[in-house]
Amino acid sequence: MDAPVDKADGMGWSGMMARRRQRRALHLLLATGVIMASLGFGWGVFFASRGAWVVAAVEMALALLGGVVIVMARLRRIRAASWLAFTGLFALLCFFSAFLDVSTAAVPRTVHVFLLVLAVCAHHVFRDERPWLRYGVVTVLVGVFVFFAAAPVGTPDRFAITEDVRRIGIWINLATAAASLLIVLRLAETDVAEHRALHRALRDALSQRRFRLLYQPQVDAGGRIIGAEALLRWHDAQRGLVRPADFMQAAEDTGFILPLGQWVLQDACRQLAEWRREPALQRMRLSVNISALQLRQPDFVQQVDDAVTRSGIDAGLLTLELTESVLVHDMDDAVGKMRALHAMGVRLSLDDFGAGYASLSYLRDLPFAEMKIDRAFTRGIVRDAHAASITRNLLQMGRDLGIDVIAEGIEQDEQFALLCEQGCRLFQGYLFGRPMDATAFRQRVTATP
Repeated sequence: MDAPVDKADGMGWSGMMARRRQRRALHLLLATGVIMASLGFGWGVFFASRGAWVVAAVEMALALLGGVVIVMARLRRIRAASWLAFTGLFALLCFFSAFLDVSTAAVPRTVHVFLLVLAVCAHHVFRDERPWLRYGVVTVLVGVFVFFAAAPVGTPDRFAITEDVRRIGIWINLATAAASLLIVLRLAETDVAEHRALHRALRDALSQRRFRLLYQPQVDAGGRIIGAEALLRWHDAQRGLVRPADFMQAAEDTGFILPLGQWVLQDACRQLAEWRREPALQRMRLSVNISALQLRQPDFVQQVDDAVTRSGIDAGLLTLELTESVLVHDMDDAVGKMRALHAMGVRLSLDDFGAGYASLSYLRDLPFAEMKIDRAFTRGIVRDAHAASITRNLLQMGRDLGIDVIAEGIEQDEQFALLCEQGCRLFQGYLFGRPMDATAFRQRVTATP
């Protein structure tokens, strides 16, 4: 697991994309709120002047909803404002289409057209929600639109809007719906363009060898370096060395994590092959982080086998670090691949144990050779008795299961001393060295007694 590194620019690709998406969602919500408030208030006043109090009340409810959405959006409560706008609009549009804007032989229903606009908006605004929820909302909205579009001609009740008003409303509704749809499509087009630009930048960086691996030492209780974790950096001409936190999510969003992850694996094996030729380095272990998308590739085990075979390294010196999230999707497939990797001799490490989904069954039933205690627990162990108790129990668990335990995020001598007292024997953190290039790592190892 990587630790923060100093850099001049505090925002990477992922941060920029996230902020731009949030800004576009904010603008879309503000525009939606303004349209709702304007149309609702205007039509509310109009229907009130004609004595159509039920229709006027519904329109004023729309105006009020639009006002609340605007206030929440300006307070940056984007998610809550989005759900309020969509659920409120959906309910009002359904009520309007069913009881107030009823199709007759002379004038068709048109309010239901806004359900299509709402569906396109939902696909854009809820892009960060879980897929089943995002596409479920879109499916419901389109399905209800089809229902009202196919509904037969009805007989309006006494509260329905009169045909003379609905003839005028047809043009207003369709013009407003068309304009709203164009705005949403323009935002979606901007997203696609940014997605392509980012993928192109990452692809060019890989082809031009702008990615590099740095190595953070892993030490034993005596301070002797026994291995390292390979940490990826992007050497950007404008921002310098960019850490994974600022581009890895973007790489996953674009699918670029697959070729990038394969390059990291191959370069790590190449480095192990170089170390094998030096007596002081030939037994060094090297850990590589593996993403969930990489593990889900059908040929992932073959990729690892090819990298190990071509480099001629001892597979036992390569450790693949898996976060707990990789075990959430398609557990059977993940387990099968992990057992195949274990059979090859590759070591498996459970990264950030205790910070996510993991349970004891993962460690007991799966072929992990080590687990890493998340820095969230090691950070406060000197002053927090509860955190110290957690690390003590995790270390005991590792001994009971017969697997190595590495404590991450060690920055102070007091942390190191306390963990040694608790029986920890493997460590990683700034106290023992920041991520460094291969030359500096070699010098560090050879200089260690």
